[in-house]
Amino acid sequence: MHADPVTCRMYGHRQGGESLLAEIHGKISSDGSNLSERLEDQLTANVFGTLRYLPFPKGIQPIFSKAVFFSQTDQTVFINGLAAQKDEFIGDKVNFWVKGERSEIDVLLELDHLTIGIEVKYHSPLSSDDQLEREASDLLNGKGQTPKFLLLLGTEPEVNMMAKKVMEDRKLPSGVHFGYLSWQEVFHQLVYVQKNETLNEFERLMLKDLTALLRKKGFDRFQNFQSLACPLVDHCSYFHFYTDEQFFHLSANRIEKEWYYEFR
Repeated sequence: MHADPVTCRMYGHRQGGESLLAEIHGKISSDGSNLSERLEDQLTANVFGTLRYLPFPKGIQPIFSKAVFFSQTDQTVFINGLAAQKDEFIGDKVNFWVKGERSEIDVLLELDHLTIGIEVKYHSPLSSDDQLEREASDLLNGKGQTPKFLLLLGTEPEVNMMAKKVMEDRKLPSGVHFGYLSWQEVFHQLVYVQKNETLNEFERLMLKDLTALLRKKGFDRFQNFQSLACPLVDHCSYFHFYTDEQFFHLSANRIEKEWYYEFR
């Protein structure tokens, strides 16, 4: 199989590049002593540092198409803007830890028809109550006339609750469209994209690496019992099931949490 020379060049440049990217931007100390404090930045660099080397329709587009908005109009504008992107390779349109007057945006994508700012969360809350408000303000004041979108990327179910609170507070400036995306959904889309038969061996390897990383982080959603590698219950070992229905009566007026109950 002959590899695409462009892809070869890009993938060769990527090897070890995510840690390098985080260090270049001052997110990891030169001796690596603060790695444990920078897991969020490292995850940002690992994922988006790899995605920017993939063709847009095979990476960022299908993932971002699953972003959730609180307005159907916002959703439509966002999806149409992604679909209208002309260039397949957008590495030069993806910027990291962009400093504005009031904030620092983790990832900034300046596409043909959309400007997307991303606030990345792993296991930490927002740094302040007005963090997203400040980022939205900087995004709004940035260059370009394309629609401005601010996405909160985090872990379920925390990201859902944080996004809902942001909308309830109504503090974001008008002109910035707010939505959210979960790491679990990113993982799910990476798995789905790997079914694309047009992937070359380097694209498939990058997607495989990203999937393995996010699975290790615990972002693999439970799908069904058929997806388990081994039976959940071995009836010969610990469990035995009878066909007769068994009922019991609990002689307690109410059940209190954190109490213990014994069934005889």
